[in-house]
Amino acid sequence: MVGQPDRDVLGRMAAAMVHRGPDDDGFHLDERVGLGFRRLSIIDVAGGHQPLSNEDETLHLVFNGEIYNHRELRRHLEGRGHRFRTQTDGEVILHLYEERGSAAVEQLNGIFAFALWNARAGELILARDHHGVKPLYYAVQGRHLLFASELKALLASGRISREVDAEAVGQYLVYQAVPPPLSMLRDVRALPPGRLAVHRRGELNLHTYWTPPREVASPITSEAEAAAVTLEGLRTAVKRQMMSERPLGVFLSGGVDSSALVALASECTSHPLKTFSVGFQGPDESTLSEWPWARTVAERYGTTHQEFVLSEAMFREAMPHTLSAMDQPTADGINSYWVSYAAAQHVTVALSGTGADELMLGYARDGRLLERHAQGRDLRALPAGYVRWIADRLAGCDVSDLWPAAARLVEALRVHALLDGHYLSSSGIAMFGADQREPMMAPALRRAAGESVQATRFLLGDIPPDPDRPGDWLLRLEQRAYLSYVLLRDIDAMSMAHSLEVRVPFLDPDYGAALARIPWQMKYRDGVGKWILKRALRPLLPEDVLYRSKMGFGLPTGVWMRRSLEPMVRDLLSPTRLARRGVFDPTAADRLVRRFYGGDDGVWRQVWMLFVFEGWASQVLDAGQELWNAAAA
Repeated sequence: MVGQPDRDVLGRMAAAMVHRGPDDDGFHLDERVGLGFRRLSIIDVAGGHQPLSNEDETLHLVFNGEIYNHRELRRHLEGRGHRFRTQTDGEVILHLYEERGSAAVEQLNGIFAFALWNARAGELILARDHHGVKPLYYAVQGRHLLFASELKALLASGRISREVDAEAVGQYLVYQAVPPPLSMLRDVRALPPGRLAVHRRGELNLHTYWTPPREVASPITSEAEAAAVTLEGLRTAVKRQMMSERPLGVFLSGGVDSSALVALASECTSHPLKTFSVGFQGPDESTLSEWPWARTVAERYGTTHQEFVLSEAMFREAMPHTLSAMDQPTADGINSYWVSYAAAQHVTVALSGTGADELMLGYARDGRLLERHAQGRDLRALPAGYVRWIADRLAGCDVSDLWPAAARLVEALRVHALLDGHYLSSSGIAMFGADQREPMMAPALRRAAGESVQATRFLLGDIPPDPDRPGDWLLRLEQRAYLSYVLLRDIDAMSMAHSLEVRVPFLDPDYGAALARIPWQMKYRDGVGKWILKRALRPLLPEDVLYRSKMGFGLPTGVWMRRSLEPMVRDLLSPTRLARRGVFDPTAADRLVRRFYGGDDGVWRQVWMLFVFEGWASQVLDAGQELWNAAAA
């Protein structure tokens, strides 16, 4: 915190995040700033106590994450006369700041969120890593500033309103989570990925230091060279991210991305790699999983493989903690919670294959958009404003009612409108359409939300549309949108709830720069996403792993909601409770719940989203109140 630091407040904030750092705590206070820290010890376990300070005690740092290139930076800085007190990776940030000021962040390769106090300048620097693997929230209160890695820590300060942000609720209903710079709390903002913030003399200014790189002007033309760049860049990233003084493993689903990590990580260790897969009991009590493919990879590379079965009873009993662990409501975080739980019984660090789909057009929705764009290529001759005007008037059109040729034209119009910078697609992500979202919000909240523009403005500012290279634009948008504010946020919150650090080699910024040399047409080809990655991995993985259909880890949540979770769902989504909360319209929500329990399978995800929000609110916003009497029913 900046301004009137209070040791008791800092203590409460740090205690609220003990799960993120069970090994140690530390504090620095002077008359202008207070820094608090919880540590999960991974690098320099014995000596890496925080806050860290420079030689003359004018700089003080609290840092969450890992700096993978810290050894190279340390050698350079020592050559310039800097003296280090520890072997921890975070100390390089202090000395690099002495050399380059806030531009130091541009040289860091890692996952990080940090706060650096410059006592001499009266300046606080907040920074978040390139893709936003590590979270950072802040609240401006006049000339004062509060910041933390979790909303729960800010709430623990006692200085933050528990009122929700109306626009954030609207965005949640569409995108399953809350996009930055919003948070679910009215007074709190999320520092977006690739940003740093400078607080000085009561003013906070944000700066962008990185966005996903554009495809280079003259990309690689040789498929063999592209495959070599793809494989060698990933090999380097995996080796770099395996640094740890604590046990390390790999999430192994049996898909292409996690299997690639196992293959490459096995090259970097002399002992069997630890790997983890999760399955679940289906409605008939059989185990549903991707285990056959995971076992194939585990056997091929001789890993110590652990298989964890999630039962309905475990799912139900852990629900209160799961919802609290989210920190912000998210419809897609349950999977990360359980694979992290399984791994945390054995390791402190885990590698995840998250990010490959976004880097190399791996989603089916990407292929659909690109195909529609190609079908409407003649629309490029029309003025962008005219295309947008037509798309506006077709916004409510149900293409299923049209002849196939007309439907393709409508979809092509929508795609081109998206690419001209006026629209952003939520195709394949949206839970509530625009016509469904407004009626679901309570009237007062709906009026307060107005037009939802902040997230859209942020994304378009980072990733301006490029109709001439639609695939490259789309993969960069995927990185900045769904990857950052859904997948990475969920992985961090849910893994740290179990005191597990998850690393993502595919998102190494050097690797992203290398992949920008490869044209997007090699990433999506002949209806195959991640085409170049699969070609590059042929020497390492069997064909049935490389080219089988994408499954994902989908729980039978809808079935369980009709069984053991039903008392909880009905209690949290009762009209009385919803009216008291004032976020969702009780009548509209009750109608949706009745449809679901009346047999309409098509709305279970929407009911789930409402349930998640209300469950999160009961655990986080209503802290200390017992609202889970239905759980024992």
